[in-house]
Amino acid sequence: MKPFIAFFFCSLALAPLSLAQARLFKKRPPTPSPPPAHQMLGMPPSGNPYANPGAGLVAAPVGAFPAPDLPETVVYHRPAASPPSYRLPYEGYRYQRHGGRSRGGLIGSGGKPSPDMLELLEVIRKRAEAISAFGLPYVFGGDHPGEGGLDCSGAMKYLLSDIGFRDMPRTSYDQYAWLREARTLRRTKSIPEQMGGRKGIKPGDLIFWGGTYNSGHKVSHVMIYLGQGRDGTHYMFGARGQKKTGLNGSGVDIFRLESGYQKGLIGFGSLPGVS
Repeated sequence: MKPFIAFFFCSLALAPLSLAQARLFKKRPPTPSPPPAHQMLGMPPSGNPYANPGAGLVAAPVGAFPAPDLPETVVYHRPAASPPSYRLPYEGYRYQRHGGRSRGGLIGSGGKPSPDMLELLEVIRKRAEAISAFGLPYVFGGDHPGEGGLDCSGAMKYLLSDIGFRDMPRTSYDQYAWLREARTLRRTKSIPEQMGGRKGIKPGDLIFWGGTYNSGHKVSHVMIYLGQGRDGTHYMFGARGQKKTGLNGSGVDIFRLESGYQKGLIGFGSLPGVS
């Protein structure tokens, strides 16, 4: 019996494997390594008064999505009868803008923002977080969340118009002209690494792009810069398009401002009458 058993197992070893058996012994390819993280625009300098978006916008480690402490996503549903309440924080807040034309924008003594400016930035960030929590999609021509969504310039106007910027135009190219007329606009094709000062980008600045769609104008897209997290990640708020979602998974949301956003950049600048 023993020679027969040995002969039987040798025969199995020499027999060709079936397709199903071959798959069992096929070497699996190694798991690919994750691609490197995007190059950020630079770490905030120590003690920079602009570089503190607050607890709600502290950046997550690479791979964490969404970031911790961000507003929980609220899925938007069009109401059957009455529209939902879209109450925003600091409902009674009004920023007292100064008259005349601004030349330096958010520049205060020593290049630091004034206490009023810091309060305005806090309001803008909290309102941006609140709007991003509505779970709204991008809707071309959308002026109000009650319409089911917002577009890029509609999101800017909804964010800012009732806290002291009622003269803000509706479209992105008119908002660009609004800053240009106030002499707060800086034309550039790259976002600078530094924040604050006369040449750096500052929280509360509007950022403009062109060529995102055939608008017939030089400018076709706008968002607002919110600042840096403690790990150097830059954030902006706005409506990015029907296929783009932010940290809460919405089209109207908070987004990471990464190096890829240099493409199509036209310029940025502070809100008129802000200092």
